Amino acid sequence: MFNIDFTKLVNDLLPWFLRLPRWKAWLMSLAAPVITLHSTFLAYRESTIFSVGTTGMVLSLENMLNVVFNAQALYPRIYISDAERKDKLYLYNTAEGRPARLHNAGESFPPVYLTNIGESTGFDFTVWVPAALSFDYDQMFSLVAKHKAAGFQFQIKTY
Repeated sequence: MFNIDFTKLVNDLLPWFLRLPRWKAWLMSLAAPVITLHSTFLAYRESTIFSVGTTGMVLSLENMLNVVFNAQALYPRIYISDAERKDKLYLYNTAEGRPARLHNAGESFPPVYLTNIGESTGFDFTVWVPAALSFDYDQMFSLVAKHKAAGFQFQIKTY
């Protein structure tokens, strides 16, 4: 549907008595901006179809990263693994007798904060990139962030 041969189009729409080399060259020079726009559109269309076809599934993300960063020839390639998550912190009242306790306002205990600014909350998965592959970290981070499932945190490491 989008494959247009502009040379053939100009030749077919030009009357037979005007099909001289000078006329064809002049009409092709007039069509040059349209040809440039058409090729830009086709490149954008191809990249958009590839982007829309990438989902948040692990296999889809791995394939997208290996294609974009040309890691097809490398072995081992870019892969994704589940990260080790910290155990969640549950807070209990003093009466429950559990180790992590939440103190009421009347009790004289120091306040408990869930996380500090410098403390990591953990990652859901890790993207492993071969050390032999030179890549733009920001580009890879933005691609994974764009296609990952919402609410998941990740990190990029080399091996």
